[in-house]
Amino acid sequence: QKAFEEAKPVIAALKEKGVSTIGAAGYCWGAKVVVELAKVHEIQAAVLLHPSLLTVDDIKEVKCPISILGAEIDKASPPELLKEFEQVLSAKSE
Repeated sequence: QKAFEEAKPVIAALKEKGVSTIGAAGYCWGAKVVVELAKVHEIQAAVLLHPSLLTVDDIKEVKCPISILGAEIDKASPPELLKEFEQVLSAKSE
């Protein structure tokens, strides 16, 4: 939650400078921060790498294009969980 709140003024400063499209990438627990930003339209694109602390419900609330990069062997985000994320995202685009 703290990182999410700290990111908002950075995004606001970018917007004040005329930046209209903002993307964010999050690695491990940083992926949770990026998803939280994506839930409330703070960013327009998201990339998650080795995401942790995320649930299927989190992914359901994402409101921008997102790419999720995982690995075959990953205890934080096992392939089965990433497959669930993929199913949720595929259903949203239909």
